[in-house]
Amino acid sequence: MTVLDTTMRSSADPAKVRFYRIAVEGPRLIRSAWTEGRRPRETVAEFASEREAEREYEELRWKKLREGFACVADATQSARGAVVLDVKVPNQCSAEAFDLSPDGRALVVGTMLGDAYGAELHLIDVGTGHRRLVHAEPRGRTQTFVHAVHFDATGEHVVYALNGETRLFGPASGQTRTLAGYREFKDATHNPFRLRPAWDAARRRLLLFDTGDRVRVLDQEGNDVFATSTERPSTACWAGALSPSGRLLALCFSKGSRYKEDDPEVTEVEIWDIDRDAVLGRIPMDRKPQALGFDPADTLLVAGLESAEGPCAFSLETGELVWHFPHPFLTDRWATCYGWTYSPDGSTLAIGRRGDTDVVDAVTRHSDPAFARRPGDRGTGRTRTVRISADGTLVASGGDTGRIIVRKL
Repeated sequence: MTVLDTTMRSSADPAKVRFYRIAVEGPRLIRSAWTEGRRPRETVAEFASEREAEREYEELRWKKLREGFACVADATQSARGAVVLDVKVPNQCSAEAFDLSPDGRALVVGTMLGDAYGAELHLIDVGTGHRRLVHAEPRGRTQTFVHAVHFDATGEHVVYALNGETRLFGPASGQTRTLAGYREFKDATHNPFRLRPAWDAARRRLLLFDTGDRVRVLDQEGNDVFATSTERPSTACWAGALSPSGRLLALCFSKGSRYKEDDPEVTEVEIWDIDRDAVLGRIPMDRKPQALGFDPADTLLVAGLESAEGPCAFSLETGELVWHFPHPFLTDRWATCYGWTYSPDGSTLAIGRRGDTDVVDAVTRHSDPAFARRPGDRGTGRTRTVRISADGTLVASGGDTGRIIVRKL
């Protein structure tokens, strides 16, 4: 007999917590609702089969997530792969615009209002699911796209990208400072949908894209430690990334199209040594990357392809393809990949797939079955963002369904 049981709690008002329990026992669906300190009100529905009851269970759970409820569990008492937090963010969430704080206690989420006119930043407590609006961008004549949000090393400030601007925001003080800014096609050719700010692994150095087609790297005090230009005679800057150590910078340049014989696609990645202010080498790629990164040892360039395939890795020394993830049953493409991240110790690679997150051993690249998505679960859609806490105990995943799931690692 199938047994499913979930207790959810409201995330809107911490002073008046409401609970909602959904359970399946064979073909029976049990629903209970109550406010903290009061007795539950229970209803029972009988279905023709266990499968119909399970389907109704998932539909009801998804409905309550949209209404502002969250599934919460104690991380210290949870087994590997168990869901610690399951929450639907308010408004419209960019699949890339969320981050997990270094201590794993909070999420920051960048959301957009109707038709992307107006934006909000929310903090979500991982332990309770409570969410709090900390910043609002007013509606204006132009759309307000939140392209990225990142905690700093202390977890007390947030770096976020809005259109072409990168800003530093303090939720406690409410103060905002602009770190970089440009207007696409006016004072830079940077594309804010592709070129986003990014930290190194310890969040000591911050990669920025600025006016005049400049790329800058700041230290923790906000001082420039590196700057270069992305202006090239015939190519455009397509992607960029800092290595985990903060010592290396990858800048991808591309031109042409894979669909035009008279203007074929040419893609190349420049690898910079930031401390020496020098190009270490250039790696040609057959296809444009969707995103770039490095392995924890700073020896491999890691990329996910524009066609949502990967990830794959190239040797920084030789430029040769070292490994990739083949598709499980299609021979003409690689495995689906929308995003990835390494654990701080480099032992684990978490990959955003379609609907779920694949957690693999970084050496063997074998999947951990504890993180397999349960049948019937709606999941996170195209899972573009994956984050791991600094202590390596939690992995958070988010995609285009607006749902963020945090699991015990």
